[in-house]
Amino acid sequence: MQYLALLGSHEQSGITAQYLAAVLAELPADATVETVFLRDYDIYPDTKEQSCPALDKIEAKMAAADLWIICAPTYWGGMAGVMKQFFDCMRFRLVRMNSIGDTLPGRYQNKHYLSMTTCFISSLDNFFTGITDQTFVTIDRIMTGAGLIKVGEFVGTGTWGTQAPRPNKLAECQRLGRRIIHRPRKDDNTVKRYIELFAMIAVMALITMGLQAWWFGVFAAGKFWLTYATFVVIFYVLLASILHFFTFVRHRRR
Repeated sequence: MQYLALLGSHEQSGITAQYLAAVLAELPADATVETVFLRDYDIYPDTKEQSCPALDKIEAKMAAADLWIICAPTYWGGMAGVMKQFFDCMRFRLVRMNSIGDTLPGRYQNKHYLSMTTCFISSLDNFFTGITDQTFVTIDRIMTGAGLIKVGEFVGTGTWGTQAPRPNKLAECQRLGRRIIHRPRKDDNTVKRYIELFAMIAVMALITMGLQAWWFGVFAAGKFWLTYATFVVIFYVLLASILHFFTFVRHRRR
């Protein structure tokens, strides 16, 4: 396996870089691991006359790697400009466009990626304000457009005024490093997701009908519309709660 870390921070050995190093330290000794510090490269957009030499070099490394680790701090509620500049310049190298301007996966489809960021505020503040959310949204939008598969994410909170990473966050990085070693080359979880969806619907339907029978007593003859109305309301509340949990609460970065 080959791993490529793209570090889009302002400091090559700052706290963000130290969290990245903790992930990389857990990778197998026989793996090929390389870190690209983006500030070392003169990155600018390709022109019609000439491609950017720095992008050519980095793209060759990206093509060779099986898994990318995208690591950049969060500034002003968004991804650091160093990383954003890189992705903006890489846009037409990561994806292909059809005749009507739709973005389609390019040559990197089915590779995997791990996203990492850091921020000044505490875990509690970040949970409620979601200051790092936009960084992950941006990374995910770019990587999904390019056809990559996400294997996880990490946020290092509370970096303001600190000289070293937090021990509990370092341990989280180490767990991530061990986990991505066994990540399959392709996304083979489609069937699993459909089975989970079926199970969720079956459980919600059972709970809904049980509440109808116990609470409303609506299965008596002549109460079809009451049965229908209460089923829709209860099922909607359950489904909305589950979707809200998996979409917002479960993925809140702490």
